[in-house]
Amino acid sequence: MKITISCFLIFFSIISITFCQDVLGIDVSNWQGNIDWEQVKADGYTFAWAKSTEGMTYTDPMFVDNMENGLNANVVMGAYHFARPDNNTPQQDAANFLNVASAYIGNGFLPPVLDLENPYSGGQAILLTDMFTSEELSSWAEEWMIEVQTQTGIAPFIYINGNYANYLNSSLNEYGLWFAQPDENLSPPINIGSWEDWRFKQYSWWGAVSGIQGDVDLNIFNGTIQDFNTIIGINTAEMTANQNNDVNVFPNPTSGFMNINIGEAEIDKIALHDTKGLIQETLFKDGSIDCSFLNPGLYYLHIVTKDGFKYFKKINKI
Repeated sequence: MKITISCFLIFFSIISITFCQDVLGIDVSNWQGNIDWEQVKADGYTFAWAKSTEGMTYTDPMFVDNMENGLNANVVMGAYHFARPDNNTPQQDAANFLNVASAYIGNGFLPPVLDLENPYSGGQAILLTDMFTSEELSSWAEEWMIEVQTQTGIAPFIYINGNYANYLNSSLNEYGLWFAQPDENLSPPINIGSWEDWRFKQYSWWGAVSGIQGDVDLNIFNGTIQDFNTIIGINTAEMTANQNNDVNVFPNPTSGFMNINIGEAEIDKIALHDTKGLIQETLFKDGSIDCSFLNPGLYYLHIVTKDGFKYFKKINKI
């Protein structure tokens, strides 16, 4: 197995030069603090997963900021959930994830991910392989996957290392594999259990990326940029931030109604989210939305047009 990289061939009259580019990304959580996503993008990183939730109650406090700011920097974003089978049913974990992250699942986003690794309690690692048989742990993970796919229509990926890849049974190998092997090497991972192939490899836990203070996890996609676009269902990866200039919302800040102007395009879907990712009920009529009932603060407006374009705008309610 080998990593396929996208190559761009430029021909000149006498010589030809081939430029090859890996599809690289990062994964983040509140541990990275405030991130300058424009710098991340400029440093050559195409995609990023952000931690959204853990267990049945926890929400990462930086999740929505990471998602919205990453999208506005034209980074392809996705959400991951840290599994807690030691405390909860898969349905309870899935409900928390979907309640927070559902706005960021669909075409133009990375697939949702179940992060299955050793949780910690009191500074001590909880070995799930000691708590559950292979069949029990595999069943828990599969039920989470089924619940998320049923609710969203998108097949999740699973994030695991070699220990878990070889402990889980083959019922999970129909789901895409994001494999943790921080060997500081872009070569294909080894010891991936019953999976025949992998889609993403986390190859470092100690990466240095512009716009991020301290270490950050680094990842590589196994495929071409065309393969990557297929994974995220799109062309919307190239549509988002560049087209934000095409949408005009006013007045912003607002205390009441806000007008939305996107030229000749027709709006298919519109949603307003608070900083925790929760969808706010909105009334959209005659080109405007009523924000008068919202509490003062920051909100995020998501617009999808009938031709598939996506727009993201920050809204300030006063």
